[in-house]
Amino acid sequence: MIIAQGHDLEQRFGATPLFSNVNFTIENNARIGLVGPNGVGKTTLLKIMTGKQEATHGEFTVNKGIELGYIAQEHDFDESKSIWDEMITVFQPLIDQGKQLEQLQYAVADHPEDQDLLKKLDQAQFSFEQAGGYTYQAEMKSMLNGFNFPQAAWQKQIASLSGGEKTRLSFVKLLLKKPPLLLLDEPTNYLDLDTLDWLEAFLKNYPGAIVTVSHDQYFLDHLATQIFELNHGALTIFKGNYSQYLAQRELRDQQQEAAFEKQQEEIKRQEEFIQKNIVRASTTKQAQSRRKALEKMDLIDPPKHSGKVRISFKSARPSGKEVLILKDLTIGYPDKVMLRDIDFQINKGDRVAVIGPNGIGKSTLLKTVVKQLEPKGGSIKYGASLDIGYYDQELQGLDYSKTVIDTIWDKHRDMDEKDIRSILASFLFTAKDIDKKVSQLSGGQRARLTLTVLSMEHDNFLLMDEPTNHLDIEAKEVLEKALASYDGTLLFVSHDRYFINQLANKIVAVRDGHAKIYEGNYSYYLDEKAKQAQAEAEKAPAAPQLVKTSDSKLSYQEQKKRDSEKRKLQRLVDQAEQQLAELEAKEADIQQQMADPAIAADFSKLGPLQEDLTAVQEELEKVSAQWEENSLKLEDFD
Repeated sequence: MIIAQGHDLEQRFGATPLFSNVNFTIENNARIGLVGPNGVGKTTLLKIMTGKQEATHGEFTVNKGIELGYIAQEHDFDESKSIWDEMITVFQPLIDQGKQLEQLQYAVADHPEDQDLLKKLDQAQFSFEQAGGYTYQAEMKSMLNGFNFPQAAWQKQIASLSGGEKTRLSFVKLLLKKPPLLLLDEPTNYLDLDTLDWLEAFLKNYPGAIVTVSHDQYFLDHLATQIFELNHGALTIFKGNYSQYLAQRELRDQQQEAAFEKQQEEIKRQEEFIQKNIVRASTTKQAQSRRKALEKMDLIDPPKHSGKVRISFKSARPSGKEVLILKDLTIGYPDKVMLRDIDFQINKGDRVAVIGPNGIGKSTLLKTVVKQLEPKGGSIKYGASLDIGYYDQELQGLDYSKTVIDTIWDKHRDMDEKDIRSILASFLFTAKDIDKKVSQLSGGQRARLTLTVLSMEHDNFLLMDEPTNHLDIEAKEVLEKALASYDGTLLFVSHDRYFINQLANKIVAVRDGHAKIYEGNYSYYLDEKAKQAQAEAEKAPAAPQLVKTSDSKLSYQEQKKRDSEKRKLQRLVDQAEQQLAELEAKEADIQQQMADPAIAADFSKLGPLQEDLTAVQEELEKVSAQWEENSLKLEDFD
């Protein structure tokens, strides 16, 4: 079912159109990725959809009763409140409903014989339960934990949070509201890998429609079933995820290129005929006819996916085989240890990704390797003939008072201005851009300028801290290809899972103050994590397969071991039977309390009892399974 649609949307800034003739529909279960280079109007289109901005022409309509939820970089909080108090405002209508239910319960307690009141109470309790009245706090806790807000932080004042934390909290608040249409602007910014995995799983099962602007290809591949490409003032719709969109786009561009070239050949042939025959009396009419046909011809445009950033990295000299060896390394700051016992080796040609939660010490590791920080323990051994280049995610290597061209020229005085302009043009800096001061550039332009500087140093060991931040999705693709063909060694920190998966041949996973090495890409890392989780779930050792044999054939030691195992299993069975008896008694007691009319009419007492009953029944099921498993093992001894 269509729940919203855009019709002939156009947005102009003065006389210049940003986009025009934009038409689309949104189904009730849509998963749409809105993509395109920076500056083409993706966020503007989202704002038109939310009503925050009015289109120059056309309209966006939403079906009656469909609520939109929008997350952007702005935050809508009462910052004087705690995290918990702000989040619970989402459920104020439900809280008010609970208060009305409580008043109705008091009325029933005063007039238990009133059948109409009892009927109203029954309906109100059912409505309250269906709306999540008994579970909304559990939902809040789950969502806060999923977005990496542990219980210890729930009473923190929102004003004390960082920008990234506020963005995550905006997401929590929005998802708790569950609007039928979610509009997300760069939702993966500021999220670590664990949170991203959690968010993807949540959004896959989200009951409404989703439209998201994102530069995260991994996210779009796992979520989107449609791609809306906004580029060159037009919207084009593709079926499938982002990788499927790229394949379709490439095929379309190839077909358009072929059609364009064929038409250009035909135009050239016709123009040559016209030039030869226009002055001849016998053929002038035919030439004039062909000229008119040419003037009326619908011209095919060349493919528009050109003008990409052209990045390349090449080392000036080869490094030694061993590039970096970290031994028992402890890193941090004078007053704080971040990571301990780091042991791994990087060899020539390796592509090593450092991953882990925000604030755990990934950037600290890179800063220690480039000698911006002193190690707190252990050793760092650098390989022979090593030239180290460093990309800082804060882009602090730039002098904001300099112009773009001087940023390059000051480092390469012997280069001609023409050559510098050519290199900057390959990184999409226009003639106007290169005379701007660095302070006037956007985040994406500063990132490209930093990459320009780095590419010209020709280092053989690159350390890059979040190199895809600030880059649009096409620029990231170009950077990924450039680094894949780089002839040196790479150590990088990233939250971009697609980027990591395409580049890394080793993963350094940082968690709980330690680093663990995985010899593979991100998919391999996920597989290994899944195996570890399964192994932990199966920690209880399987019972030995006992061969049925007579006691007389067993040695004394074998018989002794067998008897010991049998006694152990018998104890486990006896303990489980005792637990089952206690849990069944507890279950019966709770059920008896819930049957009490006074409690049944009081949701404030009934709710906690229901939670207790559920917990007891889950424990009963668990213990019963253990009892059955051990009982079967015990039978093998008979």
